[in-house]
Amino acid sequence: MRVFEVHLNGERLCSAGIDGDGVVTAYMSSAKIKDGDNLDLAVGGLVSTTKEHLNWARVGLMLGDEVRVRILESASADEPAEREREEPERELERKRNYVREAAKKLGWTLTEPPDPT
Repeated sequence: MRVFEVHLNGERLCSAGIDGDGVVTAYMSSAKIKDGDNLDLAVGGLVSTTKEHLNWARVGLMLGDEVRVRILESASADEPAEREREEPERELERKRNYVREAAKKLGWTLTEPPDPT
């Protein structure tokens, strides 16, 4: 499997990979906000077949930090620190709320079917 081996300031942080269909990400973000700056590093993924979200690492960064990502082929990866499965009902409600908010912003009127329960 393809694995991202992530190091922060010379220390190994994690080895992230999914055996099978899925997506693995390692990204840094910088956000300037009213109260200061946010610098973050996140290593996560999604198992396509089960819609399971994985998190290996999520850490704050500081100016001068060094992040290194090696892309390797490996028979194994670290177990993620967190796993979360999508709940179909929660996902459906999230999508409904998104459509409601978008319709409101666009000035549209939605006609929703009666609640079956």
